[in-house]
Amino acid sequence: MAVAAAHRPALDELDRPATARISRLARLLRRELDEQLSSQGLTGVQMGLLTRLARSEGLVQAELGRRMAIEPATLTGIVQRLEREGWVRRSCDADNRRLQRVWLTDKAHAALSSLLRVQARYRRRALAGLDAGELAQLENLLHRIEGNLS
Repeated sequence: MAVAAAHRPALDELDRPATARISRLARLLRRELDEQLSSQGLTGVQMGLLTRLARSEGLVQAELGRRMAIEPATLTGIVQRLEREGWVRRSCDADNRRLQRVWLTDKAHAALSSLLRVQARYRRRALAGLDAGELAQLENLLHRIEGNLS
């Protein structure tokens, strides 16, 4: 058995089981949150954008994309859809008309507390059974992995 293990080719870093599990988990998490938000007509990514704006209204669109790690063209499509559906509005920056600032609408403000409750339930379900120390360790490990890939 030890001889067979010695002859196995070394796995590339991204082919290790932990990275495959993280990829599967990311898809599962996204699908679950999307299902939870579907009754509101939102996806998890769109919800992430709304919650970031709730913390910092009027962000420049490029900064919003940076904070969410979303490419500019992809973010533009997300913002345009949210704007069409009445969740956000855009306006030109007063000092630099080339910059677009994004704001929550009254519709978004009215729905935010309900959306945050959905998000909190989703997070509780996903993290059930993990104590504070385990959560801190998980956050630390995921942050390190993210840093490795950034």
